[in-house]
Amino acid sequence: MKIFLNTCGIVVVLFVLIYFAMHNNQDVMLTYYGDMADTFPLWGIVIAPFFFGVLAGNLLDVVQRFKLSREVKKLRRELRQKQNGLTS
Repeated sequence: MKIFLNTCGIVVVLFVLIYFAMHNNQDVMLTYYGDMADTFPLWGIVIAPFFFGVLAGNLLDVVQRFKLSREVKKLRRELRQKQNGLTS
């Protein structure tokens, strides 16, 4: 059920983003570093940081998972050592 709800949530977010992109396709002048300027579509300026945030969050989650899996291995090793010490 959780996978179904997550999938539905992702589909809804994608539809909202596509709807937003279709209705906001005008170009916007973006000025950066003082004199450098370029035009970009509005939907790209809004949606790109969203996807970069999602990507960064997932990368941080992967790092956290690796740390936690190392911790679990360490704790299991300690538990086995203590159980072997009690049975000996």
